[in-house]
Amino acid sequence: MAEQVKATKTNEAGALNYEWAISDDRQVCHVYERFQDSAAAITHLESFAANFAARFAEVGRHTRLVVYGTLSAQAKDALARLNPVYMAPFGGFRR
Repeated sequence: MAEQVKATKTNEAGALNYEWAISDDRQVCHVYERFQDSAAAITHLESFAANFAARFAEVGRHTRLVVYGTLSAQAKDALARLNPVYMAPFGGFRR
């Protein structure tokens, strides 16, 4: 995981957040990713697939993907196999 975080931070300028959180019993891990735009998200997907997907599959399994914001059709196509839930902005504020 440290290698993956370092590679993302070093090689993907459009990756704004890339954070991991794990439950106390170490059974559930959430990965929070935020990207500058759809192109940056696609860059990350391609890098992850090429360099880390096989190792990730050995230690865990994907159960849910929630996408906040608006993505390009190309980015949606790239994520389609993960059956994402898309959440559109509805209200609130950001600082």
